[in-house]
Amino acid sequence: MPDLMHIRDQLRKINKTFGTMMAQEMMKFGFTGSQLIILHEIMNGPKTIGQISKSVDLSYSTVSGLIDRLERQEYVRRVRDEDDRRVIWIEQTEKLDELKEQIPLLTEHFYQQLFSDVSPAELDQLSKSLEMLLTQMERQAQLRETTL
Repeated sequence: MPDLMHIRDQLRKINKTFGTMMAQEMMKFGFTGSQLIILHEIMNGPKTIGQISKSVDLSYSTVSGLIDRLERQEYVRRVRDEDDRRVIWIEQTEKLDELKEQIPLLTEHFYQQLFSDVSPAELDQLSKSLEMLLTQMERQAQLRETTL
């Protein structure tokens, strides 16, 4: 049986190391980690605050506050839906479009460098293992949630 505590420790180290890398990069541009995660969501296409909130697992009010700051910095804008005026989309601005190629963590090149010594087969195996781990953890989280 594999050492499950070793797996836990490795996950903790991965999380800490990635967080440190992200913080170092974000300091150069004046963003927080949460802002970066939200910007990444918006770069994949306009989203509502509710969609972003659910995707990044932050409260609606937290995401709304982060969007307010990003909007003041002119990286995002709010746009009313033409068909349903109650819906407000958050989309990236030209300013963010110009900046995103300068932020290594937002480019595929960064991850190509990070995994340059890993074979395609190993990357595929890693991806499948991470998907399996996430599925298992989400299942357990749901079970715990329903028993509370």
